[in-house]
Amino acid sequence: MDPQRKVTFVDDLKAKLAAQEVELKQKNEDADKLIQVVGVETEKVSKEKAVADEEEQKVVQFAVVVSGKQRDCEEDLAKAEPALIAAQDALNTLNKNNLTELKSFGSPVTAVTNVTAAVMVLMAPGGRVPKDRSWKAAKVMMAKVDSFLDSLVHFKKENIHENCLKAIQPYLQDPEFRPELIAAKSNALSKANAELAAAQDKLATIKAKITE
Repeated sequence: MDPQRKVTFVDDLKAKLAAQEVELKQKNEDADKLIQVVGVETEKVSKEKAVADEEEQKVVQFAVVVSGKQRDCEEDLAKAEPALIAAQDALNTLNKNNLTELKSFGSPVTAVTNVTAAVMVLMAPGGRVPKDRSWKAAKVMMAKVDSFLDSLVHFKKENIHENCLKAIQPYLQDPEFRPELIAAKSNALSKANAELAAAQDKLATIKAKITE
C-alpha cells in the first residue's frame, strides 16, 4: 500500500474510532440516566405496592369484621324474628273495641300504663320523645281510636329513630314488661271493669225500684 494512502487510511480509522468513542460515551451517559430513572421509578412503584398491600390487608381485615357483624346481626334477627311474628299476631288481634275499652280505664296498673308510654316513645314524630307519658297523655293519644289503630298497624318498625330506641330501653329492661304478664293484668282489669259495670247496672235497677 502507498505510504500516503496508508497514513490517510489510519487517519480515517482514528477519526471513525474517535467518533464511535464519542457516540459510545453518549450512549453510556444515556444508559446511566435511564438506569437512574428506572431506579427512581422502581423505588416509587415499590413504595406504592407496599401501600397497596397495606390497604389490601386493611380491606381484608375490615371484610372479616363486617362478615362477623353480619353474622351476629343475622343471629340476632333469627332470635328476634319469633318475637316479631308474635308481636305482629298480637297487633292483628287489636280492634276498635279493644282500644275503646282500654281508653275507658280510669287508672290502670303501672304494667299497662308502661305499655302506652312505650308506644308514645316509639311513635314519637321525628324522634321528639314526649316527657309527659302519663295515662292522661296516653288517652289523648288514643282519642281517635280509628286513626290510632291505623298508626299502629302501619308503624314503620324498620325505621325507628335513634332517640326512640334509646328512650325505650328502660321499659324493655323492666322484668314486668312482658306480654303474658301485661295481658293477665289487662284481662283482670277488663274483668273488674265488667263486674263494676254490672254492679252499677244492678244498683241503677235497685234505685229505680226504690224510686217507684
